[in-house]
Amino acid sequence: MTTALVLGAGFGGLGAARALAGAPTDVVLVDRHDYHTFQPLLYQVATAALDPETVGHPVRALVDDQGNLRFHQATVTGIDLGSRQVSFAETAALSYDHLVVALGAGVDYFGVRGAAEHAFPLYTLEDAVRLKDHMLGRFEASEDAGAAGPGALDVVVVGGGPTGVETAGALAEWYRHELERDYPHLPVGDAAITLVERGGRLLEMFPNEIGAYAQRELERRGVVVRLGTEVTAVTPSGATVGPGDQLSAQTLVWAAGLQASPLAQALGVELDHGRASVAEDLSLAAHPEVFVVGDIALVASGRGAGPLPQLGSVALQAGEHAGRSIARRAHGEPTEAFHYRDKGTMATIGRGAAVVELPGGHHLTGRLAWLAWGAVHLALLTGGDSRASTLVDWAWMFFTHDRPSRVTVGAAEEDEELGDLRGRGSTA
Repeated sequence: MTTALVLGAGFGGLGAARALAGAPTDVVLVDRHDYHTFQPLLYQVATAALDPETVGHPVRALVDDQGNLRFHQATVTGIDLGSRQVSFAETAALSYDHLVVALGAGVDYFGVRGAAEHAFPLYTLEDAVRLKDHMLGRFEASEDAGAAGPGALDVVVVGGGPTGVETAGALAEWYRHELERDYPHLPVGDAAITLVERGGRLLEMFPNEIGAYAQRELERRGVVVRLGTEVTAVTPSGATVGPGDQLSAQTLVWAAGLQASPLAQALGVELDHGRASVAEDLSLAAHPEVFVVGDIALVASGRGAGPLPQLGSVALQAGEHAGRSIARRAHGEPTEAFHYRDKGTMATIGRGAAVVELPGGHHLTGRLAWLAWGAVHLALLTGGDSRASTLVDWAWMFFTHDRPSRVTVGAAEEDEELGDLRGRGSTA
């Protein structure tokens, strides 16, 4: 029996592993975390709308019914394509007959001075918890007169894509409702939330009218939108933008871009912004036993419009295709070309406001789009318990304007909380 080694338990890795259920293949799934993160809702953890364990789900609980699969928690340190081995920091190297590389990406700061040290990215569960703790800490420090300093309550969000737009909108509503009520002696209403985008409009992957709608809705909520403006430096107390403008803010959220895992360099192919080019079936041309999916892969759209975006839906479909391709080979059948099925793209701006682009060029905005966004994300969440918790939290927040997770979690408490999350899958 052959062995399929799957690196990464994100959308791409899980998609590949699940597609191999029932195949005559031993599947080994490896990730440095023992939980899967539903990244589209990380901004809601960061803005106290959801608990961390709602968007994180134990990997073992997701695969414990798959008899041909084993999961290991380990950190990948190297890939040797020649010997078909992968090395890890915590355990011995593993060999494979087929390999699926779904290692995701990291934050790309584009060389902006001070960004890596002082900005708050929003790509992992730890990022979201750290951002929420930091912001609540700024409010607590401001309660002690003079302890926080200038810009303590101000926020700059860098990047006008879906993550930046969703985060800015959620921050504005958090400030306007819960934080004004929680801190009545602070000038919360005067705090500035600024969204900076170096392009000419928001949500550039959507039609122009959708980007304009998103800008109007954010500004209606009190967000200052600065287009055609680039952040050139970040400090603990603010950012330099444009030709030398200074924005005073002790919180800067970085939602401006991703770069693929540095392990992509081990794949022996030319990289484009760190992403590895793949063949039509998502394998490497020189190593057809290796499939590359998710944020680390550069997949042609097939429509002459550049590569497919780094989205969870792309990663999931690509992972499933890679898993089916390995299963086909196990049965002596050839692989097929990957074709992405575009089911639409969406982003939420705040209560009653969202944007949805449907296949064929149709789009929705407003309350109907917002309801559709909520339904889709509930359906995509991993695990029935996560869906139930999210639905309850959203309903409570809708009727009461009360965010149930606005508590500060210190480093030790965070480890304990994530440990509880892992424990939910310990019976696997």
